[in-house]
Amino acid sequence: MNLRDFEYFNALGELLSFTQVATQFNVSQPTISYAMKRLEQRYGCDLIQKDPSHRFVVLTREGEILKAHVTSILDELLVVDRAIEHAKQNKIHIGFPPLIRARIFSKLLREEGTVNLISHFNLISARSKDLLDHLLTGQLDFSLMGSVTPLTHPSLTVELLYKREFFIFVSKDNPLSQKSEVSFADTLDYPFILLERGLAHTGAFQSLNDKYKNKAKVLLHFSDVHTIGQLVKSNIGITLMTDFLPFQDMDGLVKIPLVAEDKVPFYVQYAYLRNAVLDEKLQELIAMLDRLSKEDELV
Repeated sequence: MNLRDFEYFNALGELLSFTQVATQFNVSQPTISYAMKRLEQRYGCDLIQKDPSHRFVVLTREGEILKAHVTSILDELLVVDRAIEHAKQNKIHIGFPPLIRARIFSKLLREEGTVNLISHFNLISARSKDLLDHLLTGQLDFSLMGSVTPLTHPSLTVELLYKREFFIFVSKDNPLSQKSEVSFADTLDYPFILLERGLAHTGAFQSLNDKYKNKAKVLLHFSDVHTIGQLVKSNIGITLMTDFLPFQDMDGLVKIPLVAEDKVPFYVQYAYLRNAVLDEKLQELIAMLDRLSKEDELV
């Protein structure tokens, strides 16, 4: 038995056709048949059965068990291959959601030696949910992510850097600006200008909107925080935003807390594979992030 036998079996479990598997790997059909015989001899049972029409195969109960484990084995080996390739290239691949990167980098760059440290990393920008997928498949060695629920995964080591809340931002000319706090119900008379769909911020908005029977109106979506800030400042609409993002100091904007029952948390966490061997430079970055996070808590 060899790794290729597992690869053939995994493909057969998905395609259920010797012919299609042979075509996929550019080998003869007997090659696939011999691989299946080797596996069945190893495990001492039938792993596949031919359909009465002989046009396709089905997995036996034992075959289904092997398929589940083989898929995990091949996925893990792919992660290993990528980790070793990254080490050979002497490059560490790090995920940064664009909105989080702006705030984190503004803090990191105040630290001596940060520019030299960052030069060792290949920085990948994407949405947090995409970065999570890349991390689990070994395309990333480390990633920061933002979410409205704490990230947990059995394959990951996850640490919390920041926990913030969402606020309503309005123009100083908006009637809501006079309130010390608002419920989401108070905002329903005003159109929202939000970040693009698929981000934690739009998830937080949808959670609140669901609670209030989807009565909130969305005027526009933008990917740029500053554009949203300018439009809100002009009183074209209001927005829901965490103060972790960089426009909270813009003149003409008022930040209003949500009432306790409407508060939604925003978590900024970092993660890496639980069995990862961390490079010295990456450990240095993690120590720096942890220290900056603790300093923020003291402010």
